[in-house]
Amino acid sequence: MTEEEWTGGCMCGAIRYRAFGPPVRIEICHCRTCRRNTGSAFGVFVLFEGDKAVIEGEENLTSYRSSPPATRHGCRQCGTPLLNRFEGYVDFHLGTLDEAERLRPDTEIWTARRLPWLPLVGEVQCYLYGPDGPQL
Repeated sequence: MTEEEWTGGCMCGAIRYRAFGPPVRIEICHCRTCRRNTGSAFGVFVLFEGDKAVIEGEENLTSYRSSPPATRHGCRQCGTPLLNRFEGYVDFHLGTLDEAERLRPDTEIWTARRLPWLPLVGEVQCYLYGPDGPQL
């Protein structure tokens, strides 16, 4: 049996990635850091175990330590925010996947910070803060 493969990359093509197997989760994050990192009302990420991801063109990545457990990476050439690394995991920005339409979020985190005009996605696990905290 062949392991499922996911591919993606930045706008200019300087960085490509592959991830293998099913994602750990597909999450919408409403925290302020993700909002600033994406320039949007929330971030949407596909989380994989770190050893299931391969980055090509890694020399073109910028790095920013946004919090003690997380380092955010983007393309130094075109500016695309691509991925976050933390505690044995890699989460890719959903919009950078070649076939993002194959996935649907299953988790919302940091809903305590959700902008008041945004509705809940519905039929997903919701957490006030991180996925290890209290659920709604």
